[in-house]
Amino acid sequence: MKEKDENASVSSPVKRVMSLALSQRSLPMAGDLKNDSITGYNDELSDMTIGRRWARSLSSPSGCCCISDCYNPSHREQDEEEDTSKSEPSLDKAWEYFEHQTLPRCLAGGLSDSILGKYDRAEIGEHTKKTMLYPVWSTPMEDMADFGIGVGLYFSTLRFLAILSLFAACINIPNMFYFASEDYDAGRNGNQLDPCIAWPEWVASSCAVGVGIREKAKSWLLLGTAVCSNTQWEMCLRDCGEEYWKGESWQSFPGTTDRLATGSMDDLNITFLKRNICNIEETSKMYGPLIFSTVIIVMTAIYYWIYSQKKRIELFDNAEHSSTDYTIEINNPPKTDSSFSPDVWKKWFEVTFDDMEVAACTIALDNEQLIQALANRRSLIMKLQNELERPEDFDIDHMDDIVNHLDKMPKWKRSFCFAASPKRLVEAIKNQTAVISTLSEKDYAVASVFVTFQTQVQQKEVLGKLLVPAFCSRRKLDYKKYIYEGTILKVSEPAEPSAIHWWDLNVAAWKRSSKRFITTLISFAMILISVCVIGYLRSVSSALSGYAITVFNLITPKVVTMLTMLESHPNTSSFSASQYLKVTAFRWTNTVLINNVIIPFTDTLADDGLIKSIMVLFILELSLKPVLQYLDIWGALQRHFFAPRATHQRKMNLCFQSSAYDIGERSTNVTTILFFTLYYAAIFPCGFIFAFVIFSQMYWSDKYSILRQWRQGPKIGTSIAKMTNIFFLIAIAVYAILTFNFYAMFPFDNVCEDGSVDDEYLGTWNITSDAKDFDLKSIEITQNRSYTFCNQNILRKFTFPPTPAKLLSTSDAWLSDNRKNMATILGWFMILTVAIIISTIALKTIVQFIKYLFFADYKIQEMTEEKRSELEKLRFCDIEEIKAYVPQITIDGYTFPFLLCDVDEIDKEMIGWSNPEDPESNYDAHNLIFDIPKVADEKNAMREDPKIAASALETFVTNPADENSNAPLFSIVKSWKAVEKVEALTLCIPTMDSDEQSTELFDNLTFEKTRENIEAGSRA
Repeated sequence: MKEKDENASVSSPVKRVMSLALSQRSLPMAGDLKNDSITGYNDELSDMTIGRRWARSLSSPSGCCCISDCYNPSHREQDEEEDTSKSEPSLDKAWEYFEHQTLPRCLAGGLSDSILGKYDRAEIGEHTKKTMLYPVWSTPMEDMADFGIGVGLYFSTLRFLAILSLFAACINIPNMFYFASEDYDAGRNGNQLDPCIAWPEWVASSCAVGVGIREKAKSWLLLGTAVCSNTQWEMCLRDCGEEYWKGESWQSFPGTTDRLATGSMDDLNITFLKRNICNIEETSKMYGPLIFSTVIIVMTAIYYWIYSQKKRIELFDNAEHSSTDYTIEINNPPKTDSSFSPDVWKKWFEVTFDDMEVAACTIALDNEQLIQALANRRSLIMKLQNELERPEDFDIDHMDDIVNHLDKMPKWKRSFCFAASPKRLVEAIKNQTAVISTLSEKDYAVASVFVTFQTQVQQKEVLGKLLVPAFCSRRKLDYKKYIYEGTILKVSEPAEPSAIHWWDLNVAAWKRSSKRFITTLISFAMILISVCVIGYLRSVSSALSGYAITVFNLITPKVVTMLTMLESHPNTSSFSASQYLKVTAFRWTNTVLINNVIIPFTDTLADDGLIKSIMVLFILELSLKPVLQYLDIWGALQRHFFAPRATHQRKMNLCFQSSAYDIGERSTNVTTILFFTLYYAAIFPCGFIFAFVIFSQMYWSDKYSILRQWRQGPKIGTSIAKMTNIFFLIAIAVYAILTFNFYAMFPFDNVCEDGSVDDEYLGTWNITSDAKDFDLKSIEITQNRSYTFCNQNILRKFTFPPTPAKLLSTSDAWLSDNRKNMATILGWFMILTVAIIISTIALKTIVQFIKYLFFADYKIQEMTEEKRSELEKLRFCDIEEIKAYVPQITIDGYTFPFLLCDVDEIDKEMIGWSNPEDPESNYDAHNLIFDIPKVADEKNAMREDPKIAASALETFVTNPADENSNAPLFSIVKSWKAVEKVEALTLCIPTMDSDEQSTELFDNLTFEKTRENIEAGSRA
């Protein structure tokens, strides 16, 4: 079936590139805009972004000429240019591209026709209808689901967590007041300030009445936390050696020196230990019950949220029309010739199922290597064009001559920007052309088939009939008629068209797994490096380590994204899920777990210890990250500095291609803040206040960035939200564990009373220590009590079973009876919580596995006649905002995606985007199939003489093994116009007139013969 190219032996890679250039030289470059259509959308000033208004004002010749020329040099050069025919870049046109191609827009002049929300999302580049930017303040949360159900779930989760954090903070107000009172941290000396200054007026009034809040020798931000500044040195007569404090074992790691000192008086030399005096024994009868109540409420609320998520998904799904609701994906199409024909698939479904109508069919091939090679060559050509002052002067026939006339690339650009020289780019283009030449001679099999039906009811019926379990699937299939050519079809509901990775759709499972394993190992190595760096900086300063953690959290998503791009994923949801896991591992380790490991246990309540590090991280999360996100410094530089200085329109437009939003990365922020808050809630209860503010600002800052800064991305499904639920459950389990441990380990000093001493030890002792900043000279002992070392860090005790009795077996030395009773209750609740969560995750996993093996995992929901009738009225062909499964790939540096199939036989509205500069375009300039000369020649010949298509089809039907019949290199897509069936019709109305002869051919053939012999349908 492979075409024999007689000239293949004499054709060089260079000739193929020259042929490609000749076939496309008259076509506009993808990404270029015509200069005679400035502000073609005629946007009103009120509908422009603030940045565009500033740019217009600063570039206006009516203003200060000095400012105008400095801000927009290209405008000045255009005014001075004598040759008026020379195309010069337009900054306002680039801003227009930013607002209409990069940012999302909605239809103006009417309310949404969906169940939820106010606005309907417009197609990218929509120019036939009036559109406007989504309003930041008035766009409801429900309309955020226009960007994917996963986006809507993300914003609803943010709102829920903000409300939950506020409620938990209100419960813990008594604990915050208690930690800020003299009852908790009494008897310290130092400067005494007005204790009510740092609090709001309503708190200050309560303080004045008698709550007794005072300013401690710590930052006012630490008021309401368990920081203990009141310490005292006590005598130790046994078990006082340095071996208990050096950190040589896991239970005492890391070591500390500031808790140990040597005292001398007369001829006596003994060891002194630093003890925390802060008291939660008798004065805080509400502390334990309050933290216990908070754990119960948080756990109950999150469980409710998780198990009510299904209803929210259904609500968003019913409100927003999506292509996935009308489509099925066949993952194992038979390796037969008939699998290449969209018409065969259409007829099989319409004959096999009653009242069925197929709207479109996409046959994806396993041509991933060819797609990657074509995309790489396009990317290289774009880079070479950008080296020219005028990209329109680029001539692929004479690349060597063009390169010879270019200035030599500066060394700094090669070193710091890792830029390839023009000569290397030319060589790389030639190498890629050789690869493409080889790959274009191969035969490619069908990898997947996407069948889109006219109604959701039809899709649900097909899924209900064809979805079978993995085990005994043949016996579970209702009728043999549902077996396609001896193959039990494995069908599923696909991801959104924009989320499909057509270049990674058919990668072998072992290749996917091996790549993910390697990237996972690299990720763990990077985590270890970050832990070492943060640990070292923590030894210098807690603030410095906090900044390091914030920096790591900012750069981690970029690094992980580059790692994840080395993997193979069939869709964006799978890509985001892999990225999500890695980023979460990074951030949970760096933000939460690292501090609990590198900070000594006895510094938990110290002024410059664990709690201060927690406070620093909360403040940075609340201030630095949102400010950087809002300012978007790099994006602002691109749009306001580099863009006005671009030498041509393409480079100027590229400055307005901001980064796309990544809900997976944003969700890691949510889970990290929740995990961080719950982890330290027992000793940092005001963290709930921080969490409430952070979740609230994340809701608005992310909403603003999606609507005003970030590039539109593919629609994300529910996979990220479902994975987030698992992390929520893990966070609850850790919350219960840490609440018990923090309560039982108080006062975190490893010092316990050991009995009384003789009066000879009373008196003034001279104190010395190797600790840094130790300035205590002497201490007077007036009470004849001694103390000893006792390991209070029960979190690192390994006992099985971990019952409260075993964990608290040595706690009598520092726990009172009341506290031990409360700790026992918390301990049993910890075990119950962990057991429930483990059972929940295990049960869900087991049930899904059993369903996968023995039961179909899809059930048609019970629908009333009214609901069924409503869904049948929502026909695929009548919904303008959804699109078909048209294979395409996005290449960095180009304005529009590139198509990977012939689109002559589909409705162009199904592609999902349009070029407003060329509304009558046939998309050839944006189609990679024309990058292969023989495909371009055959396509042009078929357009000139439609009979060639019918002749080719007849060859496929009668003799598919004929070597003169061309095997397809690219995916095949076809759509059909909807028909009103007044009687049993088995024929379809093709979209394109050029297919009339091929349809007539199908009429003359029996369906059974067509199924056996057709290979590629009307592969014109």
